Amino acid sequence: MSAPPEVDSPATLPGWHMPWPDFAIDWARAALVVIDMQNYGCNPSAGVAAMLAERYAEIAAYYVPRLVDVAIPNARRLLAGFRAARLPVVFTRHGPLLPDGSDMIARRRRRDGASQEATGTPTLWHRGTFEHEVVAELAPAPGELVVDKNTSSAFNSTGIEWLLRNKGIETLVLAGMATDMCVETTARDAADRGFNAIIAEDASATFLERHHVAALSGFARVFGQVRSTDAILAALAARQAAIA
Repeated sequence: MSAPPEVDSPATLPGWHMPWPDFAIDWARAALVVIDMQNYGCNPSAGVAAMLAERYAEIAAYYVPRLVDVAIPNARRLLAGFRAARLPVVFTRHGPLLPDGSDMIARRRRRDGASQEATGTPTLWHRGTFEHEVVAELAPAPGELVVDKNTSSAFNSTGIEWLLRNKGIETLVLAGMATDMCVETTARDAADRGFNAIIAEDASATFLERHHVAALSGFARVFGQVRSTDAILAALAARQAAIA
């Protein structure tokens, strides 16, 4: 798999007249948010990924290796780093809360119905199903928050903002699926609510590379920062060394 094109940054757009998002980070008040890394979208043998392999081989040829070889391993590294630093970890799960899906907005019900009719496979599964669960490689540990949402942004259908503020969180590091959908939407909403938002580029994935890059480029230019897993873990390591 080829390396993704570079996300827009001050280095790639040196003449850009607007300031790039900049903020000081107190890593003692940071949390990792793992967005929708569920079996329906991130398990190659289930749900959407399996359907892509059967019906859209070209998309699957990019998406599945991106998940298996890049996004999931890096999300595991972030989980290990935040857990070792004793910093909060929050998981979101996307899907209907009710088996009949009647709690979803009408637009999404129509979209999911049309997708299932065309492919024979739902795009979302309701709470309590295997597909709704977080993939085994990234399973939440005891005591970690798991927030169920039925909107793209976690802030629009859950109390996640309240929970994060109760814990004194200022900075969110976001990883997950899909970059140009739930990850980007949650990250933008976080920024609009005053959180420092950082997307871990190589711990996120979507179906097409150009959509991944476009989402991150727009986000980095206005809302927050895009960093690699290595850079995030290095910052955590520096904080640990400073307090040792």
